[in-house]
This record gives sequence, C-alpha cells and structure tokens, in this order.
Amino acid sequence: MPRSRPHESGDDPPDDGAGPPRPHPAAGGDAGSVARAQAWTFAAAQRGRIGESAGRGNPETTAPAPPRSGDDIELSRWENGYDNLGDEPTKFNIAANDAAHEADSAHTIDRHGPQIPLERDLSKKTIEGRIYNDTGWPNSQNGSFRWIDPSTMNRTINDYVEKNWERIRTNLAINGQHRDVFDAGHAVGEGYVNPGMYGAGPRQSQYSVTSTVRILIELAPGTDPPQPFIVTAFPTGLG
Repeated sequence: MPRSRPHESGDDPPDDGAGPPRPHPAAGGDAGSVARAQAWTFAAAQRGRIGESAGRGNPETTAPAPPRSGDDIELSRWENGYDNLGDEPTKFNIAANDAAHEADSAHTIDRHGPQIPLERDLSKKTIEGRIYNDTGWPNSQNGSFRWIDPSTMNRTINDYVEKNWERIRTNLAINGQHRDVFDAGHAVGEGYVNPGMYGAGPRQSQYSVTSTVRILIELAPGTDPPQPFIVTAFPTGLG
C-alpha cells in the first residue's frame, strides 16, 4: 500500500503561493504506469463500474487460465484498492483527522485553522506573519490563509469529497493520493498575499477573502482496509 510521504521544507503541498498543483505520477512513476492507469479507468468505465468483474465467459470451459502478466496483477491491485475504499464517501472532522494523522504530516489546523490570529503581531504566530517568516513559521510564503470558522471548514471539505468521491477513490486506488484546487462558490477563508512575489518590490501583505481551496488526500500508512486522510485542505488566494 502506498505510504504517506513527508513534504519537504514543511510547506503545504503545494503551498499557498506555489502556483498550480504539480501532477502526481501513477504507481511506478513512469509513462507506462500512467498509460496503464488511464487504460484501467477507461476499461472499468466501459464495464459500468470500476472494480466490477468482466464477463465470466462459458462456464463449461475447462481450459486452464493463462499466466497473469504484471499488468494483470497491477490491475487487480488497483481494483481491490478501489473496492476496499467503499461506495460511501469518507466523512472528515478535520480537527480529529489532524490529531490522528499528525505523524503522517496532516496539518490543516496547524497552518490554516481559524484559531490562528489574522493580523501581524511579531510576538506570536499569525496568518499575516507567515508572509514575512515571523514567529511560529519555518519560512516565508507568498500567500497565507485561514478558514473562516470550523463549521465552514468541515462542511466545505466534506461537500467536496462527497461530490467527487468517484474521482478521489480512483486516484487513491491507483497511486495513493488525490490533489485538487476547487472553487467552493462562496467565501471560505481569509488571509494575505504578497503583491511583490514576482520581484515587483519588497515583501508586502495584502488582505483578501477567497472561495478557492487546495486539497491533498492520501492513504494512511499500514491501514487495511485503506483509510483516507486529509494531509491538508486550505483556502488560497493564488489559485
């Protein structure tokens, strides 16, 4: 089963100011694996349900089955992973999720929780202070946002998971990870961006309200059946 990978430098993956999500390779990380993943998804869709068995053929046939190829074995692993994730979308409580998976780099509350003070104060960790690498932050970022409140955070994330479960489930079965950027359709977060991020001047902070969310879901290491968890889900003002 794929293992959760630590995210380098302690940044959100990708961070608030990192631009579009980086494409994540399928299992194996080569073009062949990506092609097989696409072929598996297409073939499964043609059958009407990913993970559903193909036609059984003539029950009276007694010829031995041919040896299974590496692709057959990989396909079976994907199908089993998909089935084991279940038809019902996982429901998340982000505070409980982060507490349970802190060792697996879950950090939504720590970096984007509504409990973090908004305006800059050099004596403590603040959302605006992350732009400047102030107290409590390991480095500076070009964007720093928090959820408006806990109920908005949990509702927005669970609504997204429910509406996109088929795609999430497929991604998790193939490579153990799902990442996306989506528009919630209403304000979900507030924070700051650095207008000088592209060399336009010294580091500054500009307040903004946003409806855009980045999300990263992975499979918890060693869980059987597989258990998805939220590595991070946060409002972003930079797309």
